[in-house]
Amino acid sequence: MRTEADAAKLEGRIKSIHGQLLKGGLMVGAGVGILAAFKTPLDEAKKFQTEVAKFSLYGMGDQVDAQAVKFAKGMNVIGTSATEAMRSLTEAQGVFRESGLSGSAALDGAKLAAPVLAKIAFATAGLDGDAKEKMHTQSLAMLRFVEMRGGLKDAATFNGIADAGWKAIRSSGGNVNWEQLRQFMARGGVAAQGLTDQALFGKLEPVIGELKGSGAGTAWMTSYNRLIGGVRVPNQVAHLLADNGIWDKSKIEWNSQGGIKRFNGKPLRDIKTLSSDPVEFYEKNILPMYAKLGIKSQEDKGRENLLIFGRTGGAMFSLIDRQLATIHRSVDAQSKALGIDASVKQVGGTLGGKEIDFHAKFNNLLLQTGDVILPMAVRALEILNPMLQRMANWMQAHPRMFGLVIQGLIGLAGALIGFGALNIIAGGFRGLGLALKGIGGLTQLATGLTSVAGGLKALGVAAAAFAAAYAGWKIGTVISDKMDGTKFGDKFSHYNTKYLGAALDLVGIKNDYSLAAKYDGYDQKYNGAAPLPGQAGYVKPGATRSPFIASPTQQTVQVNSTITLDGKAIAKSTTMHQARAAAAPQTGMSGLDSSQGPLPIGATGSW
Repeated sequence: MRTEADAAKLEGRIKSIHGQLLKGGLMVGAGVGILAAFKTPLDEAKKFQTEVAKFSLYGMGDQVDAQAVKFAKGMNVIGTSATEAMRSLTEAQGVFRESGLSGSAALDGAKLAAPVLAKIAFATAGLDGDAKEKMHTQSLAMLRFVEMRGGLKDAATFNGIADAGWKAIRSSGGNVNWEQLRQFMARGGVAAQGLTDQALFGKLEPVIGELKGSGAGTAWMTSYNRLIGGVRVPNQVAHLLADNGIWDKSKIEWNSQGGIKRFNGKPLRDIKTLSSDPVEFYEKNILPMYAKLGIKSQEDKGRENLLIFGRTGGAMFSLIDRQLATIHRSVDAQSKALGIDASVKQVGGTLGGKEIDFHAKFNNLLLQTGDVILPMAVRALEILNPMLQRMANWMQAHPRMFGLVIQGLIGLAGALIGFGALNIIAGGFRGLGLALKGIGGLTQLATGLTSVAGGLKALGVAAAAFAAAYAGWKIGTVISDKMDGTKFGDKFSHYNTKYLGAALDLVGIKNDYSLAAKYDGYDQKYNGAAPLPGQAGYVKPGATRSPFIASPTQQTVQVNSTITLDGKAIAKSTTMHQARAAAAPQTGMSGLDSSQGPLPIGATGSW
């Protein structure tokens, strides 16, 4: 009962300590958790501040920078956080190169483009998981393309061009993208500037997808130059165009060889159609000419296209000729495709779109929180940085003293480790003592049970060893019997009869040699004449000399060997030297004595 009472007190004390530690841990955890909760808002505010700093590098002044920040935070495009809006505004500002303008006019182009970029990014990310990263690169190409198409006139023009391009890209299934459209405009030059949206985004979309932007733009520029008289064409082509009404003969001055001397004005009659819609021009002017001339096969049309439009231009118009049906379907598909705003609305109704919008709004919330924390963090760093610098200066000015401080800290660390280990060990022994004290009188019983268990364990080990030895003996017996057909027991009796008696005699144990009686005459056979009674090596009648005892009389044995070849002796080999060496007296363990066995373990000297 006293033990139980002490245990109860101890348990209460342990619970008290545990509760105190738990309270302290909860307090520390709560404090760390509150501080950690500020990290995410602070990171979002830091990202936004970084984007603002990037925008400020344009050098437009604090007033314009503040207008840009206000516009980004108030843009309010679905699925777009303020940080992403600020990034889009920065990229658009760099593409349009309007930073040199004064006042708010410097932001006009960026304000037009940033919302469109944000909408396209949201619509693309909501439809394709991998498209968001691709769209970041494509967005810059889109801004260049819109600028080249003259989209900076006003918001309606910008949005119209961007919307038409978006519809062409979506209706093509991704076969055409903003970069290819930009390349087409760049290579097409003035020839591409006058194209209508229907011609560019509808009729030429399959051509651009096939030849790619650069190839299609180069082909269109070549064709345009040849038809308007920008470059000279062969005389045959010039007369073909003039005779069939494609060119106005009154505008052409011929030389004496029948070639073009000069153009007096614009030779192409239907230049308006060519500049706005090359597909319509081909259908309206070129195909009727081919029909009148009887040119019907694809091969013949290809040859004439090559002569009229040149190598790259001929390839383009031959492609148009083969894909006229597809081109008209492309126009219908492009007109039915959803525009940017309609696509944003469609994606915004999906679960993926709502998740993107949720994350964007959550980031805005973090930004608002981080805007409050950010000045505090900046102020804290402003205080800490000079302190760190002063510490570094002091360390540099007093290296010896700083070295002593470091050595002291190292010594303290070592002492703490050592004493900590000692305390752990001491605590372990105290816990063991407490456990033994609680057990009390049961200690002797436990000790006794441990001894019994040890004895049982030893007995089990011995039994296992005996079983293993017996099993090995039985297995070895079977193997031996199978090897030579002789039972292992008979071989063991023979060995005992031959050697056991001699071994007993060797160690001084009296033996009547009854087991070796059948080996009578052993000495006469191997050791020559038998010694007389009283002489060394005498063996009483009916006994056998131990083979381990050397004979007192020894003689050299000479072994002759005959070497034969094909049944005829050709040489003899004599081994007297080897026999003499083998019969020599034992001189030590390094010598050879074939009549004796090895010394037993622990024996010294020679027998």
